[in-house]
Amino acid sequence: MASSLNLSVLLVAVVFAFVRFRLNINDENLVYEILIFNKSIVKQRIFPEDINQLKFTRVGWAKKGAKIKVKKGINVRLAVLEPPKAYDHLIEFAKKHDITIVKTKDYLILERMK
Repeated sequence: MASSLNLSVLLVAVVFAFVRFRLNINDENLVYEILIFNKSIVKQRIFPEDINQLKFTRVGWAKKGAKIKVKKGINVRLAVLEPPKAYDHLIEFAKKHDITIVKTKDYLILERMK
């Protein structure tokens, strides 16, 4: 019993070790994907008219994060985008499409630290 539980926990840990998230910022939409072993299992295309706001926050001690709040469906949480310039591209996308941008005080502190 205990060994099958240990094996199950180990299997879940190995699978989660290979989970990746990808965000592509295009001119007319955002594409958010969840990948396991580099195979896309969830792909969400988000158009500007479907977005209520982009909220930029601090994650952890000194990392940036963002949340895409959509009108219908599940909000997308972005933690520690690579490269860090991706946040600037996301802000440009929001400005181009007149999407509300909210930056927390902690996020503004991180911006000043650049």
